[in-house]
Amino acid sequence: MDDSGPPSPPGDGELGTNSSGTGSSSYGPPITANDLWLAINGVTDDEMGWTANLTIHPPWNDTNLTHDLLYTTHLDPPTDWHFLMRCLSTNVVVSGLCEAQGFFALTQTNGDLTLSTNSTAEQLAQLLVPPWVTIHNASYTGSDVARGTFAGGNGCGLPIDSGVILATGHITNALGPNDDDGSISSGGGYGPSCLGLPGDADLDSLVGGGPTWDAAVLEFDIISTNSFTLQFQYIFASEEYPEWINYYNDVMAIFVSTNYDGTNWINSITNDFALVPGTTNVPVTVSAINGGCTDDQNCFCAVQPTNPQYYVDNHDPNIIWSGSAMPPYAVPAPVFNIQYDGMTVLLTAQTFISANVTNHIKIAIGDYLDDWFDSAVFINAWSPGQCQ
Repeated sequence: MDDSGPPSPPGDGELGTNSSGTGSSSYGPPITANDLWLAINGVTDDEMGWTANLTIHPPWNDTNLTHDLLYTTHLDPPTDWHFLMRCLSTNVVVSGLCEAQGFFALTQTNGDLTLSTNSTAEQLAQLLVPPWVTIHNASYTGSDVARGTFAGGNGCGLPIDSGVILATGHITNALGPNDDDGSISSGGGYGPSCLGLPGDADLDSLVGGGPTWDAAVLEFDIISTNSFTLQFQYIFASEEYPEWINYYNDVMAIFVSTNYDGTNWINSITNDFALVPGTTNVPVTVSAINGGCTDDQNCFCAVQPTNPQYYVDNHDPNIIWSGSAMPPYAVPAPVFNIQYDGMTVLLTAQTFISANVTNHIKIAIGDYLDDWFDSAVFINAWSPGQCQ
């Protein structure tokens, strides 16, 4: 891999230049303290693809909170640059790269989400699986305003540009900027949810019996003529961050099942593949992945971070710091152009699919204990560029 950039990168930001750390570049003049440059510290290979460890070296007078990292496998025109992530620090780890050789560049992007609730359950399902997979029995349970499609995610700083969104409230509550510390189904601020819908029994079982509320559930069956690894890339985001992580444990799941009891598919933690990385039985919830909460953040109860390496803060706009130092993992201002106060990094749920076997997919999200502050899951649209 190389950390070189093109003569003029996409966007209106800065260029990451090739460097061996010696202050020289094979693509331009020597690097000085006034330059922005990117160093590759090491590359490793594992079962999920290639992982690169990078360091961003900003100019001495750079006041940017973030830099956006782009990637391509070639520099031959036309160069196809892909957004990877919005970097919140100078030390960056990029995982899941499909190719052993590639190029990085730095820039800054700015844009807005576009959202639509017009798609049917079958259309949403088809967005998430390869074209050779046959879909049957697609259905959606929940409010029609709580499911749909999104685009423009990269411009907001998300590592997912387009796909399917399921939420515990109106999906338009995902729209940035983050100017409310508790956007809820009634449109922001404190107050009862306007959805008032039930939860989901399978989600209840993941969070100690629930109750969950305002569940949004997409279900469908798939059959493939060839075996392959089914993969969902997703981000879980919530307005429960950071104040309410110890109590209002909003939850999501991606169940993949081949077993049923009578006419009901069997779903439990054992076939939920949306798990905290490195665990075998911990579902993704606000309590399972977070940056903790301190008295400085005016939290309901001080909580230590849980799996913070998978958490990304987006700042609670109504927090007033009462201490002299900012709490760990908190950012001083919103850095993603979405309303949610925090989210996970890009996570992957995957499982092996045998040929000619019916698999039932159930993607669900729900509020826990109360039906106020919203959570959402952004799921990447399938593309042939994904590592399969």
